[in-house]
Amino acid sequence: MKDSPLKCDFPETNLEGLLETRVFHTRGARLASPPAKPVVGVSDSSEDMELAVAYICERFIDIRTAFSLFRRGMLVVVNLFMVIVLLLMWFIDNFYSEALMATAAFLVPVWVTFYLFEIFFPLTLPIRIDRAGKNVYVVRWGTCYQIPWEDLEVAFSYNWQYFGSGVMWDKQYYAHIYLREKYYFCGRRPKRQLERKKIFSCYKEEDLYRRWNFVLRFFNQGLLPADSSNLEVANYDSYLDGMQGKPVIAKIFGHLVFIFLMPTVIWWKFSPFKYKWPKEVEAIFGKVNYH
Repeated sequence: MKDSPLKCDFPETNLEGLLETRVFHTRGARLASPPAKPVVGVSDSSEDMELAVAYICERFIDIRTAFSLFRRGMLVVVNLFMVIVLLLMWFIDNFYSEALMATAAFLVPVWVTFYLFEIFFPLTLPIRIDRAGKNVYVVRWGTCYQIPWEDLEVAFSYNWQYFGSGVMWDKQYYAHIYLREKYYFCGRRPKRQLERKKIFSCYKEEDLYRRWNFVLRFFNQGLLPADSSNLEVANYDSYLDGMQGKPVIAKIFGHLVFIFLMPTVIWWKFSPFKYKWPKEVEAIFGKVNYH
């Protein structure tokens, strides 16, 4: 297990040490903002960013937090695993009767449980970056913060994650926004003077920097022509817009793949259980809930 500092040339920070309580500790924290600055030598393209974006328009961008990113891909893994196992059991059933039924009796209820979890446990709200108003909106435990862009405090850090076998350790990289009580906007009053919320979490250091650079590029330059195609599957509506003008067969096949691989993205559009932005935020942006 070889330790090494982060590669970005940012100043060290002890913001984490100012927290009253910490669920977990990280190492080697570097201050990326303020002032918000890109990581030199790393791309700021929107390519491969569709998983990290819930919604984007010329005025603002909604960034999926680390946990919602996991939730988006969870059913993809579950669906593929269940289909492969059931097909394998179907093949074995030709030699050993009732193998398929016995396996299905166990796995199908588990499969259904994952879907019920997605239906009745909504995602947390994304982080909204308003380039027109130059503010960042973050909701944590019912407290909504409105942070001026020039005061935004973001730190990069890492920690070691254990993967088993006694020696399997690897780094996980984080980007956190620090939330100060003075930026309280609406909702429940904050209980502490300083909190933090995870924005990104990656196993590759460069992926963390690419996401940050993309956010900065959007804030400073707005949407670029390539963003529409790169972020086509950010949400269900953007996917439907991207399917305009394509052949009917391509639309049918695309929807079948979308329903199987990313059913959660469709459900999130119509779900009556999703968290809504506070009315004070909706008064500024309207009812935009694509997360």
